[in-house]
Amino acid sequence: METAATYQNQIKRKRITLNVVIILLLLLWIPVGIDKITDFTAFKGGILRQPFSDSIGYILIYSLPALELITVLALVMEKYRKAGLILSTVLMTAFTAYIAVALMGAWEKLPCGCGSVISGMNWTQHFFFNLFFLSLSILGLYLWHKLRGSNAGGEATEGASAKRHIKKYFLTSKF
Repeated sequence: METAATYQNQIKRKRITLNVVIILLLLLWIPVGIDKITDFTAFKGGILRQPFSDSIGYILIYSLPALELITVLALVMEKYRKAGLILSTVLMTAFTAYIAVALMGAWEKLPCGCGSVISGMNWTQHFFFNLFFLSLSILGLYLWHKLRGSNAGGEATEGASAKRHIKKYFLTSKF
């Protein structure tokens, strides 16, 4: 019995941690996505000043806000939470890699196309900020998979198949 209680406590801690991760990711994606829409002119100008072609810039101008808001919706809806965590991980990986390349000196001058609180950061601060949220996204995905496995069959996930548990129950039960 003590093992089952410990197992339940571990699951509860993982669920709480996952919920905290989701809330923190929402605190990132909601303002960032809304800021791009409400101050679209500044966002568009920032993207078009980046060191890539305007055709890529226009793709990013319209796809980034959409992807960020889709990430928010997916994180909020439990049915699509895994997709939201994957999207968050992919977006944060791309943003973090872009900043890492910039910090390595790939471009002479690099304007920041970011808004909100992020616009007040220097590139190094922005890199670590992104790294933190990338880590949260990966942690969220890891916890989602762990919790998914722990819910997939009750006792069967503790190391044996469901058939074995049923057989054990019938062999040890007194009728």
